Amino acid sequence: LAPGKNPLEWHIRMKIAAGAARGLEYLHDEANPPVIYRDFKASNILLDEEFHPKLSDFGLARHGPVGDKSHVSTRVMGTYGYCAPEYAMTGQLTTRSDVYSFGVVLLEIITGRRAVDNARPTSEQNLVSW
Repeated sequence: LAPGKNPLEWHIRMKIAAGAARGLEYLHDEANPPVIYRDFKASNILLDEEFHPKLSDFGLARHGPVGDKSHVSTRVMGTYGYCAPEYAMTGQLTTRSDVYSFGVVLLEIITGRRAVDNARPTSEQNLVSW
């Protein structure tokens, strides 16, 4: 939260989270082939004047696995603090990688803190490990 700014009301934050979840659900379950966003983070959720969220910046998006494949192997890309640990370690990309990133965004929405904040004490800089 920027200094001097009031936090959004809870119902607005939940509206944003639910809308972003619907966007990911569409990419994962409705798009054919499925699309893995790969860089889901708060700054890629744009809001209109009524706080309706729109996903933006699909530059790192990849087609997901099809048929009997469970993952797509790829060079690890994305933003530090949002990247799923299993994807970072193996390079195996699945829709679960986006779900992890969505969880980080939910933590940001709930706590009002950033995923990574180097201005905080070392033990508090990474929101997930904090």
